[in-house]
Amino acid sequence: MNDSCTAQLTYQGNRIDKDSVGELRPSMDVIDNRSELWSRMVVDGYLFLPGLLDPEEVLVARSELCSRLFEAGLLAKSADPIQGIAASAAKNKNAFMPELARKNQSLDAVLYHGVMIDFYTMFLGGIVRHFDYTWFRVKPPGIGNATTPHQDNVYMGRGTNNLFTSWIPFGDIPFSMGGLMILEGSHRHEDLVNGYGQTDVDAYCSDESEISMLIKAAKSADRELTSEESSQIKWNSTGAYSNDVIETQQEWGGRWLTAQFEMGDVLVFGMHTMHASSDNQTDRIRLSSDSRYQLASEKIDERWIGEDPPAHGIRAKRGMIC
Repeated sequence: MNDSCTAQLTYQGNRIDKDSVGELRPSMDVIDNRSELWSRMVVDGYLFLPGLLDPEEVLVARSELCSRLFEAGLLAKSADPIQGIAASAAKNKNAFMPELARKNQSLDAVLYHGVMIDFYTMFLGGIVRHFDYTWFRVKPPGIGNATTPHQDNVYMGRGTNNLFTSWIPFGDIPFSMGGLMILEGSHRHEDLVNGYGQTDVDAYCSDESEISMLIKAAKSADRELTSEESSQIKWNSTGAYSNDVIETQQEWGGRWLTAQFEMGDVLVFGMHTMHASSDNQTDRIRLSSDSRYQLASEKIDERWIGEDPPAHGIRAKRGMIC
């Protein structure tokens, strides 16, 4: 990656050293070679597939997404919503907005039909099942909304290990907008995979009877835990590996790999590939989705399926002996 691109990358306002950043290896050259795709997944922990999707179909979905964001007051009134110029209200908005994916036919057409399903059917070698829950992120400009370093398994590790994430940008994302970054070789660190990577963000220590009774009562009342109640519980995982991409890279080595993403690109990775994002230094909102795919014949994490998936709510909490 050249110096001018590297200099743009920051995390929480701190510059990421240029020697710690590299570019993702594209794999569209082997898109019809299943064996080579698997070889690259094993070695790299990801497949970067620029232009896999039809940009026009992605643009249709972006138009619907921007229309909803405009109606919510998160896009500037002075510009065409499709440009994604952030309104001042967006800067204080939580970047995670899964509600944008609900009852969204144009988004579903991109994620769960056509090319995406065809790819995973070929790659996995059988009938594909996707999660019913779609993660959607709206990253506003500024510091504080960059994705923290993490592995996906801590959030969805109750099913098959043969589960994959597809990260898809719904708009062009230059380096300065803070696209997704993969930590090079992170999936091959056994200590990381077998330690942090095996934790469960929804599991709690059930040794204390009061805690077990508290969660049982909340489940019976079908209510979520309050912040105060949750703080009293010893959880198996906090989710994020750390709050600092710079320290994480220094600890495990490798470079943070990224790209200048365009509409139509897809980044596929496994459950133990560490990833994060950098700051959005533009005046526009960064739009992206995370969707998950596996073989229909294999065990699936119950938190993410059904008409009303439990997600990380009270129904997902599970006790364990600590």
